[in-house]
Amino acid sequence: MAFDTLTSALFIGVFVIAAIILLLVAWKLFKGLLKLAMAMVLNSIVGLIALGILFLLGVKVPLTAGVILSIALFGLGGLGTILILMFTGIKVG
Repeated sequence: MAFDTLTSALFIGVFVIAAIILLLVAWKLFKGLLKLAMAMVLNSIVGLIALGILFLLGVKVPLTAGVILSIALFGLGGLGTILILMFTGIKVG
C-alpha cells in the first residue's frame, strides 16, 4: 500500500505533535523531580551545617554511620530526632 504525499505529511504532522506533547509531559515530570531533589539536598546540607554548629557549641553527637546517614537523608528532622533520643537517654551511637 503506497502512501501519497498528503497522507505522508499528515502522518509526519501527527508524529511531530505527539513527540512535542510527550516532551512537554516529560519536562513537567523532570522539573518536579528536580525541584524535590534540590529541596532534599538543601535540607541535608542545612542538617550537616547544624551538626557542625552543635559541635562548636560543645554538644557531643556521636559520629556513627547511622547518625550521619540519618542527618544526611532527613536533614534537620533527622538531627532533631537524634538530639531528642540523646537527651532522653537512649543510646544512638
